Amino acid sequence: MVIEMLELYIGKVASIPLLIMARIFIKRGGKKVPFRAEKVKKSVRGACKDAHIGGARAKKIVSKVAGPVLRFAAKRKSVKFSVVRQKILAGLRKVEPKVYKAWLRYDKRRRARRGK
Repeated sequence: MVIEMLELYIGKVASIPLLIMARIFIKRGGKKVPFRAEKVKKSVRGACKDAHIGGARAKKIVSKVAGPVLRFAAKRKSVKFSVVRQKILAGLRKVEPKVYKAWLRYDKRRRARRGK
């Protein structure tokens, strides 16, 4: 039943009930916060926007990239930022290289602002 709900989610790009998602997201610094599936989708949408891709095409990219990441998270109690990031980038590189490059540009700007 959980897998059926997840498959339904991926096709509709809606939210997954918390009982099947990782409960804990471990940030870069080790801080533990509640996992939010919407943040995964939002980050991919943001990269699409930076790559000047919108509408139905952006929704399709979000579904194709976020779906596998959320399926991965659904199997775990906790998930690290670095793993989620790696899986999102791998999906973007495969599905839409233009969005992948936009994500990397954003990361570079963000690191520069932080002084890292």
